[in-house]
Amino acid sequence: MNKQWIFLLGLICGSFAGNTDAQTLVVYPGDVTNNGVVNNLDFLHLGLAYNFAGPARDSGALIFAPVLATPWNYQFPNGLNMAYADCNGDGVVNYYFDAFPLYSNYGQQRTNNVIPDVFTPGLNGIDPPLQFDASGLPDLVQGGQAIQLPIELGTADLPAEDVYGIAFSMLVEPNVVDVNSIMFNLSETSWANPDNDRIWVYKKVGNNRVDVAWVRTDRNQKRGFGRIGYVDFVIVVDVIPLMQASPVYIQDIKMMDKFGNYSTVAGDTLLLNLDPDSNATSVNAPVKNILANVYPNPVTDQLFVHASEKITGLALHDLLGQVVWSQAEPNANPTSVLLPELPSGMYTLRIETEYGAVFRKVQIHH
Repeated sequence: MNKQWIFLLGLICGSFAGNTDAQTLVVYPGDVTNNGVVNNLDFLHLGLAYNFAGPARDSGALIFAPVLATPWNYQFPNGLNMAYADCNGDGVVNYYFDAFPLYSNYGQQRTNNVIPDVFTPGLNGIDPPLQFDASGLPDLVQGGQAIQLPIELGTADLPAEDVYGIAFSMLVEPNVVDVNSIMFNLSETSWANPDNDRIWVYKKVGNNRVDVAWVRTDRNQKRGFGRIGYVDFVIVVDVIPLMQASPVYIQDIKMMDKFGNYSTVAGDTLLLNLDPDSNATSVNAPVKNILANVYPNPVTDQLFVHASEKITGLALHDLLGQVVWSQAEPNANPTSVLLPELPSGMYTLRIETEYGAVFRKVQIHH
């Protein structure tokens, strides 16, 4: 048997799974923390290793399987070699090329030597909260209604300290909230992001959960409180009104400083009160069944968008949730848009109308 494969089998069996002092490491693309499972905490560590570089791997394989790698000259604050952050093996840590393998392998785990992450709940009134700003939420929501809520971290009394990144989950009732419609936008300028030195991602996990991560990339942590972004979602069109309110949770939170240390954050529970009268019309957001079509699909550059209601805005999101293109107030319906030069792949087009938003998958092919 080839000596390299004998060595690799030894690593798989766990003999050297966490040994960064060896001449060769074994990495699993996406498992940046090398704890055996890929999740949103791995994305936080991309921010700690951002723009660092080292030897490229001989193999560019991106599937969740053991790959040999040469140790880098840089380590995370806990001593783990930064070669684990090079998810695509090209020798440098950046956003798209390393976040994509992480996103694709999300939830995968090794068959042995797995160290599960522990999410300790924060305490209300003691730890800074991560919460929805529900001040604009209608008293009653209806099927098909689009909801947008700001996400806030910390308060004036309990500001968030030493913020470099934060990971959390949003959980919904799938018979009330369409989990496929959930979209986060954490790109806006804020106290935590005054300079756009940040990356973020969200990932659907099952039919009731979306995992989120936001992290800075410049080794500068922040202190403050207030809005850090938005979440959008749509109430299921044929929702069955319930007597009780339907909860939406923010939980499983870890906030990280620039040294990779975690701190606890209090979560939040939002209650959606469903309108018992299916014929009622919300004053804040009228409900209509919006029809929309995009063509051609797959598309190369020019895309036509048609909707049954006036289009007030368009935004194209990549698989990682980032807004890669947007246009406000198209001057026609249907409208023709010229997309920027983007990598081939699957994207989500958000079509804004005065009656809410709809989402369509768009495949770009060159």
